Amino acid sequence: MNKVYTAFISSAFESLRDERNIVIDSLLDLRILPIGMEHFTVSTNGEFSDIQELIDESDFFIMLMGKFYGSCDKNGISWTEREYEYAMEKGKPIVVILCDELVENLNKDESLLSEDEKRQIEFREKISFARAVSDEFPIKKIISQFFNSNFAKCIGWTRIENSQLTAEQLEKWRHEHRVFDLAGNWFHVHLSEEDETYIRIGTVNIEQDFSPNEYKSLHMEGYNYNIIRYDTQKGAFVENKMKSSHFVGEYTLRENGEIFGIFNSRRTFDSSFSSKEVKRINRGIHDFNIDVFQKETNFIEGEFHDEAPSPKLGRIFIFRNACDRDEFLLDNRSDVIERK
Repeated sequence: MNKVYTAFISSAFESLRDERNIVIDSLLDLRILPIGMEHFTVSTNGEFSDIQELIDESDFFIMLMGKFYGSCDKNGISWTEREYEYAMEKGKPIVVILCDELVENLNKDESLLSEDEKRQIEFREKISFARAVSDEFPIKKIISQFFNSNFAKCIGWTRIENSQLTAEQLEKWRHEHRVFDLAGNWFHVHLSEEDETYIRIGTVNIEQDFSPNEYKSLHMEGYNYNIIRYDTQKGAFVENKMKSSHFVGEYTLRENGEIFGIFNSRRTFDSSFSSKEVKRINRGIHDFNIDVFQKETNFIEGEFHDEAPSPKLGRIFIFRNACDRDEFLLDNRSDVIERK
């Protein structure tokens, strides 16, 4: 039976962004879902209990160590050290990777180091099984060797066969869980918080078997287009359909309303625009959130993380109908949208 595995990634985020991208790309090659707190900013409340829950549900724990000890909690302990100690307590298979900048600091005179860098070295000394990055052992090779010997220790996730319900029982279940009924055609907008001119709109189709044992598995396929202008007479956006991005992904829905998955995307061109075929496939991560306290879901929000080949992130808003999507976009990007 095929299984799906997950790996929690722990590290300082900004200073090790490139290294994290290499780890995520390596995990995607192995068909392992990467989990990190930056993928759950929509729904988590910043408490360590959020992190504990994600580590509990992950099969593996990967920690990247750079030269900085990183941000600390109220007791002066870094979040990465707390995550590591918790994963150790839970007996998770762990790999600790010492990145180039930390390896360099280990060979420096202590007087040349900041207090934060000294604390990181003290933390590293507590770990006896860390692997240092080198020309012979780059991150991808360390990750590959670690997983080759640790799969047997983990449970993973498997699909459960549908239980037998009467038609009446199934109808009752669907009524009680209709907030999770997401199948159908939706209308989305992609925005960037850093660049107001970055606007992509389009459609996404969600496929879902809305039954007790299958509803948490989602398949999404969508298209992104650039906006040309807003047509005031027709009351609709004019899209540049000569070029678009086509994405396809598999997602998992959780009871708390989180939706997480990996997607592949490819740029496509209309024949009138270009006859050149684009073969490069980009990969990335979506994490969404729905309000499970509503009777039904007509709105989904979340984030996208394009991990390869050029990292990019932003916000996604998905609506049941195009009018709500367009009204939202006009309210939030009115200054940069051309109207005619």
